[in-house]
Amino acid sequence: MHTHDTSSSRRTFLKTTGAAIGVASLGGCLGGGDDGDGGTRGSADGELEESLNIFQWGDYWPDGFVQGFEDEYDVDVNVSNYSSNEEMFNKLRGGDLDQYDLLFPSDYMVNVMHEQDMISPLDVDSLENFGNLADQFEEAPYDPGDERYSVPYQWGTSGIGWNEEVTGEIEVTSWETMWDEEFEGQMTMLDDMRETIGAALKSLGYSLNTTEESEVEEAKDLLIEQKDLLATYDSSNFKTSLINEENSPVHGWSGDVFAALWETYDDEDESSPVNYAIPEEGGVVWVDTAVVSAEAQSPNAAHVFIDHFLDAENGAEITNYTYYGSPNEAAEEHISEEILEDESIYPDDETMERLEYIENIGDATTMYDEAWTEIQNA
Repeated sequence: MHTHDTSSSRRTFLKTTGAAIGVASLGGCLGGGDDGDGGTRGSADGELEESLNIFQWGDYWPDGFVQGFEDEYDVDVNVSNYSSNEEMFNKLRGGDLDQYDLLFPSDYMVNVMHEQDMISPLDVDSLENFGNLADQFEEAPYDPGDERYSVPYQWGTSGIGWNEEVTGEIEVTSWETMWDEEFEGQMTMLDDMRETIGAALKSLGYSLNTTEESEVEEAKDLLIEQKDLLATYDSSNFKTSLINEENSPVHGWSGDVFAALWETYDDEDESSPVNYAIPEEGGVVWVDTAVVSAEAQSPNAAHVFIDHFLDAENGAEITNYTYYGSPNEAAEEHISEEILEDESIYPDDETMERLEYIENIGDATTMYDEAWTEIQNA
């Protein structure tokens, strides 16, 4: 069970650090605008464009972060959101690829998009802050080939969150919790094919990347059996549902659950009713990445934005806001110790061994698609 023992001063630090760092570090290492010699700095191979269109998951940036970038570089940023990798992929494949410059797919989707010629190789030499990444993130198994197509943004895990005001004091150690009839009508699972089928596969002792039809079928049947116990499938609002005591327990991403924890934190009691656990069977470890669209209209601005969030202080501001792990080693001196020392955010080695990246499973994706459709229609 996750517990959060902290002081009100630490909570105040966590909740305000983002704004403080944001004002102090807008320049980053790139600088912005004119370089003093009449040229434009920070662009990959030419002039910095006037606008940047970003397609991303929701609630990504601390307050003022995007505005700060706009002010520093005189670039208008337009942000659109999606709630799953598949939603993003299908929209782009439907003809909208040229509408966006910078995209934020999760690890396995980078490989898929690369195979579909949807993303462009990065000009890594133009990213002055690329060296801030920890060694383990400089290499990306989901980003194959001689050229680099993605830069890690944040990483985290998927597990179970719950609010004790709804469930009472319970101990969550297994995915079996999400099939417990005691919580009928109040549970939610992620509205995400690979995440939710993956949770069922892990609960059965299988790899979440299996291509064995019998194992996927077993996971499908388990999720159909579970469906009557659920309130809904939800990837967008489970944080709010935890805060408002509407749904619990929930299958969710670690950072969103921690955001709910802090929203419900009581300074006097130094506690929150919201908790998070990675089931003992294991689950997903994921990396969200930044990639440049193959049809980007503003590729230089996209590179500059990537380098901006790779700045050490900017990277710390993001993690202090999202409560996700940072791939930015240089940022760690600016990240709250409360976050760095929390094993629910930075799991120990034993837990990490039970976690898997979602991988591109090629033609087997069709099998997952068919199973997911049956689950949705059950």
